Amino acid sequence: MTASPGGPARPAGIRTLVFDVLGTVVDEAGSISAETSAALAAQGADPGRGPGLARDWSRRADALTGQVAAGEMPWRSNDALRRAALHEAAAADADGLAREVVDDLALAGHRLRPWPDSPAALRTLAGAFTVVALSNADLAQLTDMSAAGGLAWHCVLSAELARTCKPDPAVYRMALDLLDLDPRQTMMVAAHPWDLRAAAAHGMRTAYVSRPGEGVPAPDDQFDVSVTDLADLAGRVVDPV
Repeated sequence: MTASPGGPARPAGIRTLVFDVLGTVVDEAGSISAETSAALAAQGADPGRGPGLARDWSRRADALTGQVAAGEMPWRSNDALRRAALHEAAAADADGLAREVVDDLALAGHRLRPWPDSPAALRTLAGAFTVVALSNADLAQLTDMSAAGGLAWHCVLSAELARTCKPDPAVYRMALDLLDLDPRQTMMVAAHPWDLRAAAAHGMRTAYVSRPGEGVPAPDDQFDVSVTDLADLAGRVVDPV
């Protein structure tokens, strides 16, 4: 089970918070849906088709990412995977998308909007811990969305440095090794239970963040902290002044 809201508020000994970004810090699904609807409207098509097309696009992108993580296909950048998935989704769509629209929409991963609580909460957390991004997004994507969204990090790491994708164990080992982190003093923060399980397998502590549509813990999941958003996390783990 996840830790309840009445569970341990400030796990002892944590020095570093490692954040998943896509879905946890930024609203990936909502941003992609809005971008897809806007792209359809721009070419004179019905923007109401946007959410459905966006879901199909994301489903295909997740499948490709999973194949890379499982070693079933060679590593490709997140941009490349998302572009390939978009071409598949657009081809399956009855009305299709204009080529120039596809080209612009394929870069929507650089424009993902933060959840409303994320920028301020990250600043608060950065005053008490080392805060690190560890994402399947490319470094270029992370740079663009962090700059546009006001996301403050002490370090940004992409799975592309390990030439694979989470939850491949190589990604978590890479982060721990590159930053010389003690996993017992490191907490993974994510809205995806699969991400937290993989981090816990390396001895990392875990914080589950509830985000709409991003994953529901299994009955036997056990996380150190379970919170409603990053503001809630900051209230739990940062000692009041």
